[in-house]
Order: sequence, then C-alpha cells, then structure tokens
Amino acid sequence: MRVRPCSCARFRLPLIVAVVLILSSQVQGAPPWDYVFAVTTDYETSGRFSVADVVPPWSVDANLGSIHSDAVARHHGGLIYVVNRLYADNIQVLDPQQNFATVIQFSVGPGSNPQDIAVVSPDRAYVSRYETAWLYEVDPVVGAVVDSIDLSGFADADGIPDMAQMALVGNLLFVGIQRLDRDNYWLPVSPSYLAVIDTNTNALVDADPVAPGIQGIELTGLNPTSEIHVDEAAGIIYVGESGRWNVSDGGVDAVDAVGLTALGFVTTEGQLGGDVGDFTLPVNGRAHAVVSVSTPGWESYCVSFDWTNGDLIGEVWRPGGFSVEDIEVHPGTAQLFLCDRTYTGPGVRVFSAIDGAQLTTGPLDVGLPPFDLVIVGDAVTGVEDTPVELGSTLQVAANTVGPEALIAFRLPSEGRVCLDIYDVSGRHVRDLKRGFVGEGEHVVSWDGRDSRGRPVGSGVYFVRVEAGGASATGKAVLLR
Repeated sequence: MRVRPCSCARFRLPLIVAVVLILSSQVQGAPPWDYVFAVTTDYETSGRFSVADVVPPWSVDANLGSIHSDAVARHHGGLIYVVNRLYADNIQVLDPQQNFATVIQFSVGPGSNPQDIAVVSPDRAYVSRYETAWLYEVDPVVGAVVDSIDLSGFADADGIPDMAQMALVGNLLFVGIQRLDRDNYWLPVSPSYLAVIDTNTNALVDADPVAPGIQGIELTGLNPTSEIHVDEAAGIIYVGESGRWNVSDGGVDAVDAVGLTALGFVTTEGQLGGDVGDFTLPVNGRAHAVVSVSTPGWESYCVSFDWTNGDLIGEVWRPGGFSVEDIEVHPGTAQLFLCDRTYTGPGVRVFSAIDGAQLTTGPLDVGLPPFDLVIVGDAVTGVEDTPVELGSTLQVAANTVGPEALIAFRLPSEGRVCLDIYDVSGRHVRDLKRGFVGEGEHVVSWDGRDSRGRPVGSGVYFVRVEAGGASATGKAVLLR
C-alpha cells in the first residue's frame, strides 16, 4: 500500500489489524500474517514454491524451496502439506516457522499418484491415491501408513474408483469419486460419487440405507475435479464437476453434508460457457470459476457468476491459450488470486472479488509459472467492534455495517492523529482526520465518500491511523 506522509509519524511501524494484530514486514521465513503459498512448475523437471503477502503491494519471496514438478498444496495447523503427485508419490511437510523447511517427506506407495490430503490433526491425515482403490490414513509426524480403506465398491468396470479431492466436515470425510473409464479414453462413467467415511471408525457411511450395499452420495453431474469447498455453518459442501469434455453436463454441485444428498447445481457449464475446472465461494453474491473451451482455440479462462441464480456475469481474465489454472479467494480483503501461466508473462494476478477489477498492474513474479495456490489465514474476515491492542501505543478497529463505517481508535496519551482511507489497490481515497486528540478512545464516522465528496463503491477499504510514531491499519467494508 502506498502511504501518504503524515507529520505525526516520527517513524513507522506498519501493521495490519483486524480481529488480531499481525505484523506486516518483509515476506521472510515464517510470515505471521495472512499469505499466499504458490506452487510453481515447468511441468517437466522442476517444481518450486513461493510466498506472497495478501495485501498491496503483495510482496513476494520467490523460489523458497523445491517440490515435485507435479504437486498441489494444502494447509493445516500452521504447516504446509505438499502432495507430490505422479511419479513422486509422496507427501512433503513444510514448516513456515522454520523458513518453510521440509520437516518430513514420506512415500504413500510407488505409482499411487496421490491427489489430495485431508488433515485431521498433526499426527492423523488421509491421502487419496488415484492409481489404486485403497485410501490411506497416515501419520504425518512419523511418515507412517496407519490404515487403508477399500473404495473399490465405487469403481467402474476397470476396477479403479479414481479418488480425487477430499473435504472434512466434523468427523466425516468426503472423497470425490470420478469413475473414469481408463479403457475408453478416460470418459466418466455415470454416476459419480462422494464416498463418505466416518473418521472415528474408518468405516464407510451408507448414504442411501434403502438401496442394497453401501452407497456413496450420487452427484448431480459427472467427474468431480475441483477442490471441495465447505460452508460449515450451512452444512453444505460444494463440488466442481467437469463432466465430459465439450459436453455441458457439469457444474458446481451443492451437497448436504448432514442429509448426505446432492441438492443440485448452483451453476451449470451451460450457464458458464465451458467445462468447469475450478471455482470459488461467493463474496457479496459474486463467485468465480475457471472454464475451458476447445473452440475457437484451446483456452482456459476465469469468469464471474451470480451465486443466487448461477448466471454468468462476465469474463474476468482471458489471456488466450490454456493459461488460467487455480483461483482462490481471500474473503477478508475480498481479493481473487489467479494463476496465470501465459508463456510470455506468467505469474499471480489479483482481482477484486466484488467487481472483477484487476488490482495488480501485471503478474506477480513467483518464479516458475504458478499452478496451485493456497490462501493461508483469514485474519481480516471479521472485524471486531472494539479496538484491538497495538502494544501500548495505539489501538484501531473498523466496523463493517451499512453504508457508513465507524472507526475506533484509542490513544494512551494526547497526540496528533492522521487517519486515512485507502482502497484495496493502495490508492488514497480520503483524509478522514488530521489534528490533536485527547487520551482515550475515539470514534470517527466515514460516510463512504472520497476527498471530493463523491460516493465510493461497495467493497473493502483499509483504514490507516498514525499517532505517536506508530501506525496501524484496519479494514472497513462498505455495503450499499
């Protein structure tokens, strides 16, 4: 964020503050603030990882370490779990508190092609393995296989269920079952499922007790390919299903995680205009998806859609070619992070998740072309109404209701205060307060207008307070 000078600051201690206070300095070693973990690869011989800050100017530490050239990553309990897939067949655990050092790396079976890891606790996790019918329970602390669960009952005629992405909801593990016919051009065989496992017993859960045998949740579409997103408050999980190539038979499926039934598509490939590769949950009713088409050329690109009715809003980023890979949302700052593998300028791009405007002026250089992103933390998702302590010097918090924002700050002694509003791109919006104020707590109202008195749009804004040689930043959300 580009900050205007303030005469009240003898020196600056830049901080980001929301529910908790988190330091915002250079992205080195173990970042104590929210960050983006980027898996990068040349698809052939080399894979690396990089880390970027979630707030402007999105500082990047590139090429922090080596991973496999075909990998995805997950986050749990402060650790990064890298799933090194085809021909590597192992799990690599990184500790951000040790400069992202690899603390353990262990095999999950030669030729097994692991696809995902669902971590229950530091010493307990599940690994889906694409080339076998057996799902593994592992202990990531010691790198041991603890148990195996037979999913062959969900396989098609080739005997392999093609287990893919997973999600945990309470004690239940949901496993995407693609059922691809390996003897017939890998076409999906109807129906596709979510297998359900009780992690307390490692027993399969019968989603349809009326039908004979143990049934999985029959999905609305075919071929669940995307990460599985969870709305824990509603008890709903969402699955992206790509179906058959160039056939509008997929979409984003909603599944009742309590009733164990598919509820139908939130949006379809027909509405989105292509095969679904990835998607995000909505921010202010607006969600995003990666879609792929073969005509007029082989392309993958990002679109936005209305979460209420599934209708396409528009294209967000379409650079040409099969260039767009993963997309992820950081809800706290309402930013969309996108993997752009364009040959001439690969990198991570950042967009507003509210209106689709690109916030970066070009791709963030993360080294090799990015393939998979993990958003670590969401410390600014909710903002408390009471000030949050900044040492013993300054406190600040912002309210997030209605068309007006209430900004509270507390001073330990009388002093000069500078209070400024910035948008998510770092552009200065308004000087809200300049001058001396007394000791104690103060509340300032922002009416949602810029320095020229013009109403600004709905969205996320940063509130920066400087006083007594210290500074802090809070988040305000305007909803019009």
